[in-house]
Amino acid sequence: MDRRVTALGLTHPAVILFTLCASLAHAAPITVKDDAGQTLTLKAPAQRVIVLAPSLTEMVYEAGGGERLVGAVEYSDFPPAAQKLPRIGSNQKLDLERIAQLRPDLVLVWYHGNAQREVERLRALKIPMFYLEPHGIADIPGALERIGRLLGTDATASAAATRFRARHTALQREYAGRAPLRVFYQIAQKPLLTINDQQIISDVIRLCGGVNVFGKEPALVPHLSTESVVAANPDVILTAKMGGGGEDALRAMDEPSLADWLKFGSLSAVKNRQLWLIPGDLISRHGPRILDGAQAACHALDDARRKP
Repeated sequence: MDRRVTALGLTHPAVILFTLCASLAHAAPITVKDDAGQTLTLKAPAQRVIVLAPSLTEMVYEAGGGERLVGAVEYSDFPPAAQKLPRIGSNQKLDLERIAQLRPDLVLVWYHGNAQREVERLRALKIPMFYLEPHGIADIPGALERIGRLLGTDATASAAATRFRARHTALQREYAGRAPLRVFYQIAQKPLLTINDQQIISDVIRLCGGVNVFGKEPALVPHLSTESVVAANPDVILTAKMGGGGEDALRAMDEPSLADWLKFGSLSAVKNRQLWLIPGDLISRHGPRILDGAQAACHALDDARRKP
């Protein structure tokens, strides 16, 4: 032991500080595998983090790393503290000069969600990058845990992951065995877009006991014709209310983006008034609030089950 440590005594504050610094100096590197299959190794927990998707912003806060964030893309508005973060562009167009000025030691990337040309330009800055993209609801707690490891907030992230898994399990039990309903989820009206079973919103639909009528389409975001939706004859039509807004589903018989379906009175969803708006920020972001979006979607499907 160092003679200074012996002279000062083991409980002296200076000794504690000395020991802590020595521990950090010899701490093991942090090694974590991302959703692109790449392994990232950091010498120490990241202290200055930039996120390239609103969902990643939410996950970092949930994992206890909000104070480490130094920049985020536009629409990163939750929790409220995120609204004060410096903006570094959008998920499709990054401000590389601004990013360099913020001196991040880690960038969290939304795999397949960010424009690849922009990510490649960012790679030239030689900043450690970690890719995340939960494909299903069950992938989100693991993403929280990996963020916690990278940021050194393991305990907070682990607790958040445990809460998420418990709530997910509770919803699965609650909706298990409900009568199946055929669901059409409209991403956009013009062009008419939906999602297949590989997209996380389909996982929400399955959780609620629904069946995505276009789930078997090969494309993640299929382009549709009006005739194909009429032929599928969904029991329920869902779409997102952009900008969030509220926490529950809203019946949307007068929603402009769904108005074209009212022309088809024989559609089960139209006949039984089962056109619904789901808060967009809750169901569209691959983050911890997706269970709130699932709860809203499940309420809509339960209303459809009550119809004769």
